Amino acid sequence: MVTELTKGQLLAYQLGRLKDAKTSTTAQVSMAKMNNVNMALEVCRKARTILGANGILDEYPVMRHMANLESVYTYEGTHDMHTLIIGQEVTGIPAYR
Repeated sequence: MVTELTKGQLLAYQLGRLKDAKTSTTAQVSMAKMNNVNMALEVCRKARTILGANGILDEYPVMRHMANLESVYTYEGTHDMHTLIIGQEVTGIPAYR
């Protein structure tokens, strides 16, 4: 979990540097957002598994965080839109048009 958290932090930090230098692209922003939400969801799932039955109780906030992240993941197809944006950057083909 620590590796994925650190990777997400480094990705956000580098994207911030690129944005400050005004050299970031839409695809880089999409990649960072998509990756960090995916990794945050994976970390929540692992944390819930580690906690066992306690992972679904109100005593631990894991399920609340997971529910919030699931809404970010699926809100109006955000994950799919990021995938299309990244795909266009890689292939040059705008699949959403």
